[in-house]
Amino acid sequence: MRPKAAILTIGTELLLGKVIDTNGAYLGEVLSSAGFDVNISVSVGDHLREISKWVRILFKEVDLIVTTGGLGPTKDDLTRQGVANALNLPLIFHEELMKGIEAIFSSRGFRMTENNRRQAYLPEGTSPILNPMGTAPGFSYKTDDGKIIVCLPGVPKELRFLVEGSVVPYLRKVFDLGHRTKRTRVLKVCGLGESSVDQKIGDLMKTEGNPFVGVLASPEMIRILITAEGNSEADVGRMIGEVETEIRRRLGPRIFGADEETIEGVVLGRLKERVKFLMVEDEATGGELVRHLLKGFEGAYHSMSCLRISPDLPMSLCQEEAPETVLLRVQLLSKEEGGLKDFKISFFGSGEVKEFNVRLGGPKEDVERRLAVLAMDQLRKWLI
Repeated sequence: MRPKAAILTIGTELLLGKVIDTNGAYLGEVLSSAGFDVNISVSVGDHLREISKWVRILFKEVDLIVTTGGLGPTKDDLTRQGVANALNLPLIFHEELMKGIEAIFSSRGFRMTENNRRQAYLPEGTSPILNPMGTAPGFSYKTDDGKIIVCLPGVPKELRFLVEGSVVPYLRKVFDLGHRTKRTRVLKVCGLGESSVDQKIGDLMKTEGNPFVGVLASPEMIRILITAEGNSEADVGRMIGEVETEIRRRLGPRIFGADEETIEGVVLGRLKERVKFLMVEDEATGGELVRHLLKGFEGAYHSMSCLRISPDLPMSLCQEEAPETVLLRVQLLSKEEGGLKDFKISFFGSGEVKEFNVRLGGPKEDVERRLAVLAMDQLRKWLI
C-alpha cells in the first residue's frame, strides 16, 4: 500500500495572491513520482496557531508531511516554532548550524545580522537538512509511530536542490519505496466537449487502479491524464502506452498533442512542413487568433487583420499574395440568437476551399478564445 503524503505551504503571501504556489505543484509531482499518494495540499498564512493546528490535523491523516516556507530569519518565519508546538518539543540551538550560516554570509561578502541566529534553532530531536544554496536549513523529524515531517525553505531554487539531492533519497529509504516510479501522460483534445469525451472513453476512465485515467476540462481543450505506477520507467511506459493507443484509436485526429505540446506549436510545425505563407483574415476573434499564432515567434504583435506569417523569421505584413499561400478566414455569420452566434472558418489554398461552421455561446472573451483555438485546430487537421 502506498504511503500517504500531505503538502503544507506556509506564507501569507500565498493567501493574498501575491505569489503563485509553484512549490506545492512541484512537490505534488515529485512525491507522487517517488511512490506517495498525495492526498492533501494546504496553504496557511504566517500564523503560529494555524501552522501548529494543521501539522496536528495532517498527522492524523497521512504518513508524511512536507512543508515549505517560514524558515527565514524574520519574526514572521514561524515554521520552526509551529512544528515544535505541534509535536510538544522545545527549540534547541545548533552551534554547527550557526557556524555554517555565518560561513555563507562571509563567503558572499555580507555581515550576518543577529536575527539570523533564529535559523540555527530547531525542534529537539530533529535532523538538520543542510542548505548550501541559502541560509535557511531545513529539518526532518520521525515520530514514535513512524510518521515523518520534512520542513524545507520556500525559495524554489533551494527547495528543488534539497528535494532532489537529499530528501527524496531519504524518503525512499525510510518508506522502503525502492525504485518504484509514477508518471502521467497528458493527451490534449480539441473540438470535443467533456461529455463527448466521456462517451467515447468513459469505460477506460478509472480514478483508482493502475493505470488510471482522468479528464481535466477547460474552455479551449480537454486534457486526458493517464497515470501509471511501476517498478521501472519501462513498466510505466508500457502500461501508459497500451491505454494511450486505445484512446488514440477512439479519438483519432481529435488529439492534437501530448504533454508539453501546444496547439500553436503543433500548427506552426505543420506550417513549416507544408506552407510557405499563412494569410489570416480575422473578423471574429478580437485578435485572439493572431495572438495565438504569434506565440511561437519572436517579435511584437501587430493588430492588423491580414498577416503574412512565414516559417522563417521575421514576420511582416502581407501586401500581396505569394505562391504556396494558404488563407485562413474567420467570419461572424449571424448576430446572437438565443445566446449563440454562428461563425465560419474557411481555408483557401492549393486550389482547394474548405469551410466549417460552428455555433458558440457564452461570455464574449471566452467565445473569442474558443473560436481562435478551434480555427487553429481545423487548420492543423487541414494541413494533415
